[in-house]
Amino acid sequence: MQRRYLFVSIICSILVVIAGCIKQPLDVQPVGVYTTSNFWRNQSDVLAGIAGIYNVLTQEEGVGHNLYAFEDASDDISVDGDHSDFWEIERFIATSNTYQLRPTWGWAYEQIARANNAIIYVPKVPVMDEAIRKRSLGEAYFLRAHGYWTLNLIFGEVPLIVEENVLTGNYNIPKSSVDSVMQLIEADLLKAADLLPETYGAEDKGRVSKGAAWGLLAKLYLFWEKADKAREYGLKVIQNANYALSTAYTDNFTLGKQESNSEILFAVWNRNNFNNALMNVYFTPRAWNGWGFHHPTQNFADEFEPKDSIRKKATLLSVGDSIPNQTTLIEITSKDAYQMFSGMTGQFTGRMLPSNSLTTGYCIRKYTAYNTDGSGNLDANLKQPILRTADIYLVVAEAKIRLNGAGAGDAEINAVRKRAGLPEISGAGMPALIHERRVELGGENIRFFDLLRWDKAKIINVDTIFNKPKKASPLPPYNGAVVVPARTFARPKNYYMPIPQIVIDQSKGVLKQNSNY
Repeated sequence: MQRRYLFVSIICSILVVIAGCIKQPLDVQPVGVYTTSNFWRNQSDVLAGIAGIYNVLTQEEGVGHNLYAFEDASDDISVDGDHSDFWEIERFIATSNTYQLRPTWGWAYEQIARANNAIIYVPKVPVMDEAIRKRSLGEAYFLRAHGYWTLNLIFGEVPLIVEENVLTGNYNIPKSSVDSVMQLIEADLLKAADLLPETYGAEDKGRVSKGAAWGLLAKLYLFWEKADKAREYGLKVIQNANYALSTAYTDNFTLGKQESNSEILFAVWNRNNFNNALMNVYFTPRAWNGWGFHHPTQNFADEFEPKDSIRKKATLLSVGDSIPNQTTLIEITSKDAYQMFSGMTGQFTGRMLPSNSLTTGYCIRKYTAYNTDGSGNLDANLKQPILRTADIYLVVAEAKIRLNGAGAGDAEINAVRKRAGLPEISGAGMPALIHERRVELGGENIRFFDLLRWDKAKIINVDTIFNKPKKASPLPPYNGAVVVPARTFARPKNYYMPIPQIVIDQSKGVLKQNSNY
């Protein structure tokens, strides 16, 4: 059987036309005219159409890089590079003209549009394997829900474009309430959970399963302040052996360990020769052939317990650390850390990271990997987890604590801690849960949105976090420097970002800007 790995990548198909698929694209004679309505003819079209939805996840301005502009607004990571729009988001001074908001909005709706087409036309394909038809519809519902999940986290109220809008051509509609958006996400995920299989064979690794739908439902309910439902659907994940925690924490971020990893519920399934693993490029230090945009803070580094070495080493990359198969030689300068490179100015280091490529003294290690062929090239096979079972263990723990008090979530917290080689705790309340989520899920674009929901629920006061400056490592040459000064968070304004002005203008007044912008 020909393998059909769903490597979430740009594919050469009639859905996604990429000039690189052929050497001289302009010399090719057209073979037909395809529209949305006449494309969905057979099973091959359906498989290509569903792959086309996943493909949105590989876009540079989406989850692989630019959506981390919002994680940069947390206390864990600081942005570096030449993107002034990222700085505006990080400092809570974004406006409706902040560039990054446009592709965030646009790519989410592109994902939704592709899913809408599948939901409309897959049932109409006359002859195909019914199991694949059912599964494909489940994938479309899940990916539409994920698109709205992204929009809801960032913008709050957004227009709900569904099948009826496509069929009538009525796309210019007002925003719906946050509750209405959550209701649609809920409905889509429930349909997805009903349609999707629990597991896949080797040829279909990377597709979303029931576990992914249940897991995202559990997170939705927690954000929706429905702890009982979060516990119910979270338990469906953590009590199912198909979604067991990986034996080793590092397996979630290690080449060759991710493909058969039951813990990874939803990921960007990158593959060499199809698309680059964008997070590998943007998180890898510049001295090691990456762009090094996102730098962890000293405060985040300090959050790890002294014995939490497994997770800390897997999460943080600092001066003097190395990565397998990294071969780039870098000249050591006078700006390098004395404790690691003292007296070595002018010499070269390869696998050991010098400090002159870092802003805070740290990078995220989870997203850096190299080819094993000695070329020193970044390995585009590295997958990017978006949803893991460990996250859902902690969702269940939080739901139990909030329903039944401190200690109710100890079993779930300790399952995660045991995997990290840490001793069990007892009587854990919300402070312990918040700590555990921070260190377990660090760098995975989760912390910022957690902080916002906890602040809304008055579990924490984000002023105590955002009113403190972000600082670099205390070691030379960083010397604890302030990389981002204390910031002011305005409620309720900064719970959501402004809708891009260009979108409001195009709506001719139908769309109204979010409050206080």
